[in-house]
Amino acid sequence: VVGGPLTMTFLALESTRDLTLTGVVLAASIMSAILVRETFGYSFSTWRFHLRGETIRSAHDVGWMRSLTVGSMMRKDVRTIPASTTLSEFRKEVPLGSAQRVIAVEHADQYVGMLLVPELHSDRSDGDTPVSALAQFKDAVLVPSMNVQTAAETFQRTGAEELAVVEDFDERIVLGLLTESHLMRRYAEELDKARRDLSGEG
Repeated sequence: VVGGPLTMTFLALESTRDLTLTGVVLAASIMSAILVRETFGYSFSTWRFHLRGETIRSAHDVGWMRSLTVGSMMRKDVRTIPASTTLSEFRKEVPLGSAQRVIAVEHADQYVGMLLVPELHSDRSDGDTPVSALAQFKDAVLVPSMNVQTAAETFQRTGAEELAVVEDFDERIVLGLLTESHLMRRYAEELDKARRDLSGEG
């Protein structure tokens, strides 16, 4: 079974050489394609991609979803601080307003957690408390190979607005940072570009 109306039409014409039958096949193929799309939300061809493991919803979602990775969207100019730094030392080194977030690391830039600067400045913990105890999203990280869909699901699951990007899940060497707002903006830009390319506006 072929999901393309024109393909079905040309196959029918080649095999039967009957123009009348070809017209009927074309009409039937178009009607079936419309019916399938209205019923299931995507075409028969897209369904076959689903069977192969692709998670696409329409024809223009195929390529760019995979090329839009965390590695291509992340910021590399991230600020880190040793996880053993005390709260009082942190407040001296990172004044309120100098940054929104800092990543706590240990050893060779291994990720420990995310430090939200405004929250640490308003925290009532003892000044000798290590910032590692106040770090958030300790188990939630991204890796460069993740595509936009997987990254968005991670943001949704954790409820974070920003997540660290690490080299891999084992060593967790910090490479950069990605915010949910930037991810969604890049997704919207690529989606609009794909739509314009499809309609010939680009």
